[in-house]
Amino acid sequence: MAEATPPPVVPPTAVPPRRDEREPARTPLFAAFVFVFLLSIVLGVLAVVSVLQDTSGTDLAGGATPSSSLGFTGTPSPTPRPTFDPSPGPRVDGGFRFLELVGGGPVRWNPCDTITYAVNAAGATTSVRADLREAIRRVTRATGIEFRSVGATRETFIRAYERMRYDGVIRKAALILIWVDHDDYEAIRQRLNDPRPSIAFAKTMAGLYADRDQYFGGIIVMDADATAGRGFGYRYAHGSVLLHELGHIMGLDHVKDPDQLMYSGRHPNFGLRDYGSGDLEGLRRLGEEAGCLQ
Repeated sequence: MAEATPPPVVPPTAVPPRRDEREPARTPLFAAFVFVFLLSIVLGVLAVVSVLQDTSGTDLAGGATPSSSLGFTGTPSPTPRPTFDPSPGPRVDGGFRFLELVGGGPVRWNPCDTITYAVNAAGATTSVRADLREAIRRVTRATGIEFRSVGATRETFIRAYERMRYDGVIRKAALILIWVDHDDYEAIRQRLNDPRPSIAFAKTMAGLYADRDQYFGGIIVMDADATAGRGFGYRYAHGSVLLHELGHIMGLDHVKDPDQLMYSGRHPNFGLRDYGSGDLEGLRRLGEEAGCLQ
C-alpha cells in the first residue's frame, strides 16, 4: 500500500491565489492536441485504405492503373490464371464493353489500314504460328480489318513499349506478339508492379491529341508455359487465350457474362472456344462498318 503524500508546506509569506486569479486552464490546449492526434490517425487509416483499393486488381482491366518505372498511362489487360470455383456464379448478361471512349465513341484502329504484326516466339517451346493465324483469321472475319505478318522480331516487351509510347515509332509492325517462359513473364509482371496473377496481357497504344480516338500500336505478352495446350478446344487453350488478347488489342474490355470470351471473373464457361455473340457485336462496331478514320 502506497504511503499518502503529505500536503505541501506553504511559506508564511506566500499568499494563496484567489479562485479567480489561478493560472489559466490548459483544457483548450489539451483538447486541440487530442483533436490533431485523432485527425492524424484518421488520415493515416484513409491513406492505407486508399492504397489497398488501388492495388486490388480483382477484375483485370477494371482494376487500378499499375504504377511503374515505365510510366504506364493505361492498364494492361491480363488474362487471369484459371480458377476452378465449383460454386455456380451469378448469370449476368454482360454483352460487350469498350476499353476506351473518346467523344462518346470507342477508341479503335483505322479499319481502312492493314495492321502489321511481328512475332517474338523465343520463349515458346512449340510452334505458335498455326494458332496465331487462325486467331487473326477470326478477328478479321469479325471486324473486316486485315492483318499482315512482317516476320519475326527479337524485341522485348519493355523495348517495344518504350519505342511505341515514348518515341511514337512503329517501324515495320504495329502489333508485337511476344511469348516468354513463366519466369520471364513473372519478372515482367513485377516490373509493372501488377499483383494480379495472369497468363497473358495486352497493351494498346492510342494516339495523342487529335489522334487519341484511334490505336496505332499494341503489344501482347503470353506466358508460354501457362496455357492448356495448343488449339481452341478450351477457354484457356493457347488459341482461345490469343483470341481474348486480340479482343483487347482491337478495343474490347472485360465483361461479366461467362458466355463471352472477354469474360473475367471466378465462374468462367470453361468449354468456350470462340467469341460469343456479345464479343462479336463489339468487334463489329470496332471494325469496317464503323467507317474509316482520318
